[in-house]
Amino acid sequence: MTSHIPLVEDGVVIGLDGKPLAPAPVNAWAGFPFEVHPHMRKGEVAHRYNPSPLVFVRRGAHGQSRIRSGTHTYELRLEPGQIDIFPVGFRMDHGWWDCTPGELSAVELSGSMMHSLLGDEAETVTLHTRLSGTDRVLEQVSECIRLEIETGCLSGKLYADGLSLALIACLRARHVTGSKPDGRTRRLSEAQMRRTREFVQANLASGLRVAQLAELHAMSPYRFASLFKSTTGTTPHRFVLSERVQAAERLLAGDLPLADIACAVGFSSQSHFTEAFRKRVGYAPGHARRAL
Repeated sequence: MTSHIPLVEDGVVIGLDGKPLAPAPVNAWAGFPFEVHPHMRKGEVAHRYNPSPLVFVRRGAHGQSRIRSGTHTYELRLEPGQIDIFPVGFRMDHGWWDCTPGELSAVELSGSMMHSLLGDEAETVTLHTRLSGTDRVLEQVSECIRLEIETGCLSGKLYADGLSLALIACLRARHVTGSKPDGRTRRLSEAQMRRTREFVQANLASGLRVAQLAELHAMSPYRFASLFKSTTGTTPHRFVLSERVQAAERLLAGDLPLADIACAVGFSSQSHFTEAFRKRVGYAPGHARRAL
């Protein structure tokens, strides 16, 4: 299986080095293209550039690297937890590295998805280069994406939207040149919240997306998610999860099988329903039914 995250070398489109351990689009992940690759122990490349912005998170590898881009040469120490941010079109005239074994999580900030999440604001996001840096939030978001993929993407597309939006928010806050988001606190109106809640409750069984909720108010998904968090203190994904659990609690009073209840309120499986219910209520759905 080859990489689906593109690089261009001497005019030829190639993928990232090494066979991906979590390849897209084989898995069900619906967020930014994400792959995990073995960190090659030694290597030397030349005449490359990335057609989309890339974010790498290093896991386990120790060593050193040298990258020459135009007149600038980066002398780098490689450590676990480091991040590399390559803006669109970053030219690697020559790259060399020597390190211990490890892994590399890679995210492609594809232009089409940036526009679908940010709308016109996508034009304001110009990343600056950062190599072998640290950013605990970016590292955590990357690990959440990896865990979601490794466990079969059970949390659904709404969760993928949330992680992709969290990634954008982190990058805009700390790794963008030029204008940054307005820091003023804005909120959804009572009417907007009521319409959002009614739509969610009417569509719990479907695979809800942040874009659907944002479309109700003629906003980009990024703007809607930001206003929603300011208004409610939680994310759209957690809000929908809570609504699903509450709807399930009402259904537990009847005799519908647990698997059917899970399907009726939009969980991917009975096991996912049980896990989410236990986390929010404190015990399993079966126990809740017996108590009723």
